[in-house]
Amino acid sequence: MAEFSPVMIGFTVLLAGAAIGATAMLSPKNRGVFVYAQLVLMSGVYVGLAIASLDATDIALRADWSALMLESLIAIGFIIAGLGVLTSSKPWLLGALILLHGGVDLAHLLFGFDHGPAWYAFMCIIYDAIVGVAAIWLLSERSPQN
Repeated sequence: MAEFSPVMIGFTVLLAGAAIGATAMLSPKNRGVFVYAQLVLMSGVYVGLAIASLDATDIALRADWSALMLESLIAIGFIIAGLGVLTSSKPWLLGALILLHGGVDLAHLLFGFDHGPAWYAFMCIIYDAIVGVAAIWLLSERSPQN
């Protein structure tokens, strides 16, 4: 745990707070779209990290391509599920999907999927936990009837 400094954890909490603040400032009608955009972004990061880990100078290893395929399938699953939730009457489930993405981060950490820096999955777990709970709360608020 030596690579997880208090500064990195503090920065992650600060980023999560900024995302929560930006979400809270939006009208209740637009909050779901912003949370969905975050879900798409966080799903795509692991695809990008898997692409970056491909060995371009030598013959690509089968394990590298398997990781890319798995990360792509997971990302597509989150994107489709999020889109379905976004168009539903229960947008707070987007926050639950972000919490579920924290579970994917935990799997990366526990099983040693090392597409990215050693600290990345742990920081994402913190971010997803904070933003996911806040998104559930912010997207559960009843909007005033127009």
